[in-house]
Amino acid sequence: MKKFPKTETNRLNCPIQLTADLLGERWVLLIIRELFLGNSKFSEFQENLKISKSVLTSKLKIMENADLIVKKEYHEDNKRARNEYFLTDRGVDLMNVMGAVLAWGNSNLVDKNESFLKIVDKNGAPVKMTFVNKDGSSININDLQFVL
Repeated sequence: MKKFPKTETNRLNCPIQLTADLLGERWVLLIIRELFLGNSKFSEFQENLKISKSVLTSKLKIMENADLIVKKEYHEDNKRARNEYFLTDRGVDLMNVMGAVLAWGNSNLVDKNESFLKIVDKNGAPVKMTFVNKDGSSININDLQFVL
């Protein structure tokens, strides 16, 4: 594998590096997954992810500061106020990232018959991630390249 000098891989404005700095930690991606699955309450995140209260609080604050989520207060009968969390427009834009991660994981890490998570359209039909050019035509992945 070709090794790149640090000046090429550690660029301050590299969108991959900036995204990895924000999302490249397992809890953030898993919280986003939970939000896409329709869970919004602190208790739901804690139960589904088996995450400590302090770690969850810290990660939600990071995500809120990055404008990925917004916190909204709600009240249950005779109980103290609690918070729900919702994806912002910026957070919803992560569907492409999450879809790509999910597709790659389903293809490369999970037994084809064992995956419990898929992305489908509103009719329940499976969807496929693809690259398209400015005219809307699909592009073969072998015809793509990164450029500086």
